[in-house]
Amino acid sequence: MTATFPDHLVASPGAVLEEWLDERRMSQREFADRTSKSEKFISQLINAKASLTADTAHDLELVTGVSADTWLRMEGSYRAMLRRRQAIDAAGAADSPVEAVLLKFLRDAGIVTAPARAKGEQVVQVFSLLGVSSTDGLARLTRRHSAAFRVSTSFTPDPVATEVMIALAQRQGVMIVRGSFDPEAMLANLPALRALTRSAPAQGALEARELLASAGVALVFLPNVPKAHCNGVTLWGPGGPVVAITDRGRREDIFWFTLFHELSHVLDGQRDAIYLEGPSGAEKPEAERRADEFATELLVPRAQEHLLAQIESFDDLALVARQLGVGEGVVIGQLHHRELKLPSWGQRRLAKVVVAGA
Repeated sequence: MTATFPDHLVASPGAVLEEWLDERRMSQREFADRTSKSEKFISQLINAKASLTADTAHDLELVTGVSADTWLRMEGSYRAMLRRRQAIDAAGAADSPVEAVLLKFLRDAGIVTAPARAKGEQVVQVFSLLGVSSTDGLARLTRRHSAAFRVSTSFTPDPVATEVMIALAQRQGVMIVRGSFDPEAMLANLPALRALTRSAPAQGALEARELLASAGVALVFLPNVPKAHCNGVTLWGPGGPVVAITDRGRREDIFWFTLFHELSHVLDGQRDAIYLEGPSGAEKPEAERRADEFATELLVPRAQEHLLAQIESFDDLALVARQLGVGEGVVIGQLHHRELKLPSWGQRRLAKVVVAGA
């Protein structure tokens, strides 16, 4: 959020001028004469009913000794404050485009700081996060992005919640990437990323973030944004590709599958597309099927998938995981994904990827 002075500390140039006149016991008529203005205009200026122009600021500088730049900055701050109040009032009077559950999420995350009763101010803070100036601007943004969405299944995410997730991903992504995107470096890092599935979940996730950052890819961890219904999202920000994984995808088998799925989209190189990875479903576009195949082949290659059928016990699970060179959680996930085991099998052995402060 852009830092501004509290509204009650923003004075109009007219109020400052009136104080200057009082201190010098100078009448508005005398001041009008000194500046070659009408007394009516000076009265309007003092009461903030007339705008202060560059010409007037120049005249005030010569008479008061206060620079024209200072007078113009005061005028700009005052007019901006008035416009801000108008925007807040308009947002408060209209139906909110942001659902209550999403506002609560943003308040809890410390992104929206306005009191719960200050509806208009809350909405304007959401506008600031999303980089829009009004409800109409938000509607235009969601329409623009909807054309770029590549949704994994037939689920329909809430458009505002999706924009919040995109904004949070971009904001974090800018702070992570250390250079331009290098697809060859990312490909070279895939075996090391795969090996990280054997690490403790949080450690593996953080090391994956470092490896990807070195190749110009930002991996960010997001809380579950209500109504977005997304495990992950891939997009191209100003600094390069950003891959975000949400709390919905924090179970270790889902986390790693989602990560490699999203990296497939990065390698596709469609910079104008925004990929949303939602709940699994039967209907998937071609790009999503390719991404699923990429992740599946990387985690358990076809040449080794016969090993999965040998798993009857958890001892077998540990042995096969070592043979494959991946974590046990990944193997459990693949057993479920390939319908070789019931979804309940090994469920309690699956850890969550929880990254402190991420």
